[in-house]
Amino acid sequence: MFSNKACSKQFIYYRKLPTDYISFDIETTGLAYTDKMIQIAAVKYVNKQEVDSFSSFVNSDGVKISTPISYLTGITNDDLINAPSLDNAIEQFIDFIGDLPLIGHNITTFELPRIKKWTNIDLKSKVAIDTYDFSSTLPLDIENFKLETLKNYYGIEAKSHNALDDSRTTAIIFENFRNKNFAKKIYSESISNTLEGYTFCYTGAIKMGRTTLESYITSRGGRIVSGMSKKVNFLICSPQIATNLTDGKRSIKEIKYEELIANGFDIKKISEEDFLNMIGEI
Repeated sequence: MFSNKACSKQFIYYRKLPTDYISFDIETTGLAYTDKMIQIAAVKYVNKQEVDSFSSFVNSDGVKISTPISYLTGITNDDLINAPSLDNAIEQFIDFIGDLPLIGHNITTFELPRIKKWTNIDLKSKVAIDTYDFSSTLPLDIENFKLETLKNYYGIEAKSHNALDDSRTTAIIFENFRNKNFAKKIYSESISNTLEGYTFCYTGAIKMGRTTLESYITSRGGRIVSGMSKKVNFLICSPQIATNLTDGKRSIKEIKYEELIANGFDIKKISEEDFLNMIGEI
C-alpha cells in the first residue's frame, strides 16, 4: 500500500502504481471547513478499467444549499430531502471501497480532513495517490494543477462539480499519468474563428469552469479581459458565490457594466447557457 509520502516531490515514474483502486470525490455546500457534504461518489477500477460506480446525495442534518452552489453543482434541496444521512452515506461508501486503495484530486487537503471532522473516520492510511500532488511532479505544460485545468489539458469531456463525474475525470487523468502521456491533447479538427473581433469578460460561478470557458473563447479567436471597460462586447454572468461582493449582490464587473450601459455603450450581458448557444455547444 502506498503512503501519502508517495505523493512528495520525490515521486519517480518507476514506482509501481496501483492498477486496482477507488477514485472518489465529494461535493459540499461551500469551500469553508465548516461547510457540509451534499454528495459523495466513487468509481472502482480493476486492472486499469472502470468496473463499478457509487454515488449518493447526502442529507447532512437538513442542510440547505444556496442558489449559487445549486447552480454550480446541479444539486437541489429537493435532491437532499430523502437522501441518506451523512453516517449512512459514509457507511455505504466504506462498503463500496472495501480494501482497495484510494486516489483523488486534492483529497489530502480537502476530502480527507473533512471526512475525519464529520465522521471521525481517518482514511489517510488507504490513500495511494493524490493526483494534485502527483501532477506537480510531472513534466506537464500547464499553468496550474487544478482538476478543471487537467481535464481541459487532456480534452476530457465531463461535467465539473459533480462528484461522480469528477471521480471519473480523476481516474482518466491518473491513467494518463500512468501511461506517461504528458502532452496536451491537440484537436485534429479546426475550429473556425467565430469569435474573432469580440472581447469577453466574465463573472460569477462559471459552471463549466473558468479554464474551459477561456479555452472556448480563445480557441475561436475571441479575446478575454479581466476587467469591464467600453471595449468589452460580452459580459458572461453566472450566479455569485463570493461573500465579499461590493453591495452584497453584484460583483465590481456587474456594477461597472451597468455604469457603461447607462452611458450608452453597447455591451451584451449573457448567461453561460447563452454563450454555449452562441458557439453551438448545446
